Amino acid sequence: MSTLPETTAAEGPDRTGKGTQNRLRMSDSSIENAKAAAKMAVDVLSVIAEMTESVPYLGAISTALTAFKEVLDEVSVCKEDCQATMDEANQFKELIQKHQADWVELEADGDDGLREAFEELGKVMLGSLTTLQSLKVDSKRRRDWFRLLFKRDEVQTCVKQCRDKMRVAKEKFLTLIAMDTNRVVRETHRVTHELHKHVLPLKPAAPAYAGWRLRAANNIFHGRETEVATAVDMIVNKQPARVAILGPGGIGKTSIALAILHDPLVKDLYGDRRCFMSCEATTTADAVVRALADALGLIALDEKISPGPARDRIFSYLRTCSGILCLDNMETPLDADRILLDELLNEIAALPSVALLITSRATSIPTIEWTEPALSHIRPFSQKAALATWDDRAKAPHDDFVVKLVDAVDCMPLAVTLLASVVAFEGSAKRIWDRWQDEHTDLIRTGTKEDRLNSVPESIDLSLRALSDRDREAATKILCIVCLFSEGFWDARIPQLGDVFKEHSISVSRCLTILRQLSLIYTDNPLEHTKPEWLRFRALSPIRHHILQHYISDNLVVTMAHLVAQEPLGWDQSSFWAFILDRPGSCRDRCLEVAISSPSKITDRDALSQALAYAKSRSLELRLQSTILRQLGYIRRITYSQFKDARAHYSEAVRMDEQLGDTSALFSDWVGWVASRAGELGDKEATGEDLEELQEAILTAWTLGQESQVWVVQGSDDRYWDHHEVTEAQHVVNVGRRKLDMPIIYRSGRYSDNDSTAELHSMWEGTKETECYERLLQTSPPPWDLPLMLETHRALGHDEGPETSHSGLERESSEAGGEGVGDLESDVDEVGDSEGASEENSEEDESLSARVR
Repeated sequence: MSTLPETTAAEGPDRTGKGTQNRLRMSDSSIENAKAAAKMAVDVLSVIAEMTESVPYLGAISTALTAFKEVLDEVSVCKEDCQATMDEANQFKELIQKHQADWVELEADGDDGLREAFEELGKVMLGSLTTLQSLKVDSKRRRDWFRLLFKRDEVQTCVKQCRDKMRVAKEKFLTLIAMDTNRVVRETHRVTHELHKHVLPLKPAAPAYAGWRLRAANNIFHGRETEVATAVDMIVNKQPARVAILGPGGIGKTSIALAILHDPLVKDLYGDRRCFMSCEATTTADAVVRALADALGLIALDEKISPGPARDRIFSYLRTCSGILCLDNMETPLDADRILLDELLNEIAALPSVALLITSRATSIPTIEWTEPALSHIRPFSQKAALATWDDRAKAPHDDFVVKLVDAVDCMPLAVTLLASVVAFEGSAKRIWDRWQDEHTDLIRTGTKEDRLNSVPESIDLSLRALSDRDREAATKILCIVCLFSEGFWDARIPQLGDVFKEHSISVSRCLTILRQLSLIYTDNPLEHTKPEWLRFRALSPIRHHILQHYISDNLVVTMAHLVAQEPLGWDQSSFWAFILDRPGSCRDRCLEVAISSPSKITDRDALSQALAYAKSRSLELRLQSTILRQLGYIRRITYSQFKDARAHYSEAVRMDEQLGDTSALFSDWVGWVASRAGELGDKEATGEDLEELQEAILTAWTLGQESQVWVVQGSDDRYWDHHEVTEAQHVVNVGRRKLDMPIIYRSGRYSDNDSTAELHSMWEGTKETECYERLLQTSPPPWDLPLMLETHRALGHDEGPETSHSGLERESSEAGGEGVGDLESDVDEVGDSEGASEENSEEDESLSARVR
């Protein structure tokens, strides 16, 4: 340890030739005060000696920092503040040692600003050392320890003051280093440019400084013109912009970001100051800081530097320049170190001349002041862009099987790209399409290494791993439910799901929010023009297939089968039952048993067919089988217009219900049979035999309705539609008979004019039709004659439409040879011409209601 020299600062030798300008000065009084200290004072005085001799002041500060750390290490109170200050001192010392060799030239230039900062720092450090010694911080005596405890605030203030001064000096030091580096680079660039201009005029000059690290843009890039143009406009016209590119994994966020960075307008604005940095390998804010410092060229990868100095170096540098930073895959560190990442992004956002661009799967990004309007959530390709990408990747034009493949993956960019590579290797899109039927997303991978960029399953699993342990199980269950339905499900179904999972303490709404934040699901509304408040939760096809292939349980599937069977509205039954019927094991049979127990709630044709086969194979009771047949006939008729197949199902149900003697079920069977046969005849020229067959079936249906008293027992809606089906079938019979010049026997009672164009109840709006129907039911069961219907409307006070009146009806009836209001049942299908009238015309007066009764 050196001792205090007898010479003053002015008397010391001048090593640089500039006298005391480049050295720290300490007053004689300070030195005299230090001499009064005990053991530690010797250390203090040796520091003063170096500061007052001809040691360059960086070396003096380095020595002072060493002594200061040793003193702080002895402090037994306010250890937390002391430790933080020791860390700061250690970082500063490392920084000085790293740049000490490069500092000689700047030090020789005599930079006043930096010298003043270090002089101030030296004074504060010396004062701190002296104060700490006078407080006997290293004493082991009990009395001194208690005195130190009472002076804790004084020690704390001393330590904090020195820490703050160190930060100021450090920042100025880093700023000047960066500015000098930039000056040298610019000068080198200028000289090189001049040399190339004179020596090699035919070749463009290559810059000596490569600028910030920037990846090349993808050379295959289609369909993202709108997103790129929107972001570029914000970056150029709303400086410094803060733009977030959000969307699920594999949707093309990175490609969009690179296209933005390489856009000519952005390049003109920021030149070489465009940085692209992937956060994929970073899991903490400190790791992001180090990676960013490396991407900006501020440190070498093998350089050992702690996060604090690296961060200071970054922001000291960025405050002196303008540019744009892109942090790709920001969700990785955000998931692991959100609080510190929020702080880091807020600090970047505060830079006055640096734009910020991030990409993230997570939509719950830090709440900095993002530039408005925000970019929309990135969606899949259009089919056109997907096929263009495929053609470029596969180096061959697409065919029909390629179209099927891109549609099967919802035009998801990563899936399209990887499938194109697979087809290019295999040589056949048809072969890959056949494999897709069995393998689904397991097919969408290239290479042997599982990586998010070459494997769609790995990309999806990466998002799932972002879920916390607390949320993973619950959110995965709700994700499985979303994936069970290719069209998703409406938000109106959330309370229903909430009741199912209440006992499991699962909040469906919260899980849906988490899944949306991770971009594993999205919302849309195909009814936005009529019901803008409605939302539908959906998942992209690759995510659906992967989740259903690897995550869903049999018990969850059966639970959902019960739920769908209880309340079928709002669920996409087609995709739901398609998944169940293809599922191996006992799950399929358990779900078919659910369908058999509630067949009237099942709207999927294949599920009903399989349920019927299952019931027959186990010889279940005929009543269950006939109910399934009736529902299957209804679905084939209403949904698919498969009238012949539907009629076959109704005929089989008739045979079963006749064995059971169930007249109510027989009535429903015959109504379905009649409607199916009418549908068949509506598409072809009917023969007289066809019409007679249908007429007999109509009479049978009316009779069974009377016998079973369904008009009293059935619900109002069921009764109305049964009546509608049978009367519509009667109209088909009458139209057919008219075409064959056959007499009309029974009137349908559906039309109010001679041309069968004005449907009777179209004259009355709203609920008046059903009101009349309910009143008629109180008088007698159907069928009813037209005069009774008209009289009932009049009794209820229903006004007629503007184009039709009672007098008009009477006139039409009179012109047709009728007898006034009593014969208003006139249609083309019900009024015979006076010419060609035969003896059979007398049958026109026969009342259908009378015949049935």
